[in-house]
Amino acid sequence: MRTELVKRQSIRLAGEQGEMIFSKEEDGNLYSNFVRQATRIPRLTEEEERKLGLLVKNFKDNSAAKKLVYHNMRLAIKMAHQHRRSWVNLMDLVQEALAGMGVASKRWDFTENTRFGTYAAYWIKAQLAKFLMTNARLIHTGNSRAGRKIYFALPQIRRKLHTEGLEPTSELIAKALGENPNEVELVLARINNKESSLSSPTSKDSKESLEDILSSNLIDPETVSSVSEIRNIIHKTINGFDKTLISERDKVIWKEHLIAIDSINLVDLGKRYGVSKQRMGQLADRVKKSFKKYIIDILGPQIQMSSLLE
Repeated sequence: MRTELVKRQSIRLAGEQGEMIFSKEEDGNLYSNFVRQATRIPRLTEEEERKLGLLVKNFKDNSAAKKLVYHNMRLAIKMAHQHRRSWVNLMDLVQEALAGMGVASKRWDFTENTRFGTYAAYWIKAQLAKFLMTNARLIHTGNSRAGRKIYFALPQIRRKLHTEGLEPTSELIAKALGENPNEVELVLARINNKESSLSSPTSKDSKESLEDILSSNLIDPETVSSVSEIRNIIHKTINGFDKTLISERDKVIWKEHLIAIDSINLVDLGKRYGVSKQRMGQLADRVKKSFKKYIIDILGPQIQMSSLLE
């Protein structure tokens, strides 16, 4: 199952008047809002493009490069939309298309009499190809230049060969593109092979799943990740509470008795401060209650407390 890389709520872009922020509207559609506003941005004339290109080429002017991207966002949207069937979130594709255009804005040579959009289309296509080759499947093959070229040229080459009455084999496709047949095989294998759920049965009449076959006594990655995250939260919480303690005695009770691996007993702590074991126990209880309150304030009242805090 494909998933979105980022569930974006807004997108930020540099524009004529500084940074533009495109956010979700009431209908919740960030893409529609972005397209609606981007289509209102005026296009540059050829002379305006050349002036910006001059500033980028001779003076490394980042502002001029951003303006080239800003005024050509419609091209990025158009090219991103062409690949809408390959990815769930259109804004991901738009972001990648804009990234490709950003590269083009720094490399475009206005003296070659080529319009910026014509030149940028190549870099947008390359960026989209790289993104889809890397992320369109859970498991992917090597993301090479040849692989990206084959990936995007494949539909057109297949149609051409079918029109000529030929079977689009990897050898014929490779010959048409001037690429190695092995590279074509890798791309075809990647496109034709679908991911399978671990819960799916191994055969039509079998109740045994792939998960049963691949089962292991090892801890699964999700559990390892969850445990690691919990440990990080605990570590940050303990460090945060430690900073709230003002009394030196409370700090000693906290560090040397309550959370220490080899903790010092209340009797020895009482002797250190000249108080009874009972009094030291009262102080320890007060610190525990403070810690409990701190955790609830940070993590919420639904958090389950350990025996340390009961």
